[in-house]
Amino acid sequence: MGKKVVIIGAGVSGVSAGIYALQAGYSVEIYEKNKMPGGECTGWNRQGYHIDNCIHFLVGCNKDEQLYKMWENLGVISDSLKIYREPYFYCMNMDGITLHLWSDLEKARKEFLELAPEDYKELNLFFDCAKTLECVKPPCDYSIAHMNPLQFIKLGMSMKDASKAINEYGKQSIEEFVNRFKNHYIRAMFKNYFNSNFNALSLVASYAFFTSNTAAIPEGGSVGLVGRMLAKFESLGGKLHLGINIVKINIVDSQVVSILGNNGEVIKSDNYIWCADPHYLFYNLIDEKYLDKNLRYMYDNPQGYVSNTCYQVAFGIATEEDLKLPKGSIIFPCDEYDVAGETHNFCGMRVFDYDETLFPMEKRVIQCNILQNDENYAYWFRLKNKISLYNQEKQRLADDLRLRIEKKYPQLEGKLIVLGTYSPVTFTTWCNAYKGGYMSFNPQKGYKNKYVKSTIKGLNNLYLASQWIQTSGGLPIAAASGKFAIDIMKSSR
Repeated sequence: MGKKVVIIGAGVSGVSAGIYALQAGYSVEIYEKNKMPGGECTGWNRQGYHIDNCIHFLVGCNKDEQLYKMWENLGVISDSLKIYREPYFYCMNMDGITLHLWSDLEKARKEFLELAPEDYKELNLFFDCAKTLECVKPPCDYSIAHMNPLQFIKLGMSMKDASKAINEYGKQSIEEFVNRFKNHYIRAMFKNYFNSNFNALSLVASYAFFTSNTAAIPEGGSVGLVGRMLAKFESLGGKLHLGINIVKINIVDSQVVSILGNNGEVIKSDNYIWCADPHYLFYNLIDEKYLDKNLRYMYDNPQGYVSNTCYQVAFGIATEEDLKLPKGSIIFPCDEYDVAGETHNFCGMRVFDYDETLFPMEKRVIQCNILQNDENYAYWFRLKNKISLYNQEKQRLADDLRLRIEKKYPQLEGKLIVLGTYSPVTFTTWCNAYKGGYMSFNPQKGYKNKYVKSTIKGLNNLYLASQWIQTSGGLPIAAASGKFAIDIMKSSR
């Protein structure tokens, strides 16, 4: 076509857009503000250990799905790549009782019913609804925001089996969902993984990703995923520029005529795709009048659309011993501790030992990830202005969590090394992430899912690709958004 595309942001959406643009015949260059690509799909090496920042599980690892074909096209998955499938979504250990949300749904149903026969009706309903939600997959063929009526009906029909679960749990919070159960352990299991204000459907749907065999972890983790995408991008002729932050966008007569890098470089192209955080684009670089109405609505109603953010600490395990630790994600009750002014009495941790290329026996990692909300973000943002107090608070919380893990698993005492601590503002600094979000908006009870167009009204050659184009976005939505932007760009020429 002889047309040039400049992409801002080398995260998953940006590299995806780059690959699809190259395959469509465009010449492509990507500009990334950081010295390394990947955005929030990244990891760090600390003290000889690896910290994976992003992938707890990747949806689209089932060969029978369209998502698998998208990942395959992007170089993320191949027949020769090892895939790790976890035996359960997460488990809880409490008073010597262990409950698992097994990937084998019927195995989990049996375990839960044996523990809590008094909840027979509600438990069967939960597992039945999880089964019906196995049909739900993030769309990757067409953008929901751009679908015509026929495409929308077709999408609805592909997920018609999910209607029962949506009707049961779609308007309930986790707190309301928990109150449907009588058994103390069942209530604790469901109460202490997601925040109480999360939509209950998000818990059931997340579990369904495991029972449908679509959730897994490709070898190499987050860094490996991005590395394979970049290899595909560069093999097609794409160019990547690192360490260049875009500080100005020049618009003339509804066209972007150039963008300016912080190094003084004036960058010109026929088309531009913004693949970084959209909040920074609309509130720092161009006029708010260009803001998509659905995106504006979510920004203007933070009580209904909460950004998914967290405090995180990573520990290295300083031994090669087999410590008989649980696999994957586990939650357990513990002594109370405070995070951003809130009191917690459960601890969640994840053992990273599944990938020998990243986590050999002598370099296993444990991470604690505490979900945070908008008010928590404000706390961390204020504290960041007092850097010594900010660092002290992160370290205090790391020490509190280490002590609780060691109390639960005495075999770890004296064997945990703090590798790094990260607050919500860490991700704002790293990626300009809106309120530190590692995933897009989480709609609360009474608020509907919203979808954002790839086009920007009033600008003819600037497009949007990001996990923020819809609620509950993550890696599949980010990757698909890159494809959507190129599809829309081609159709508008």
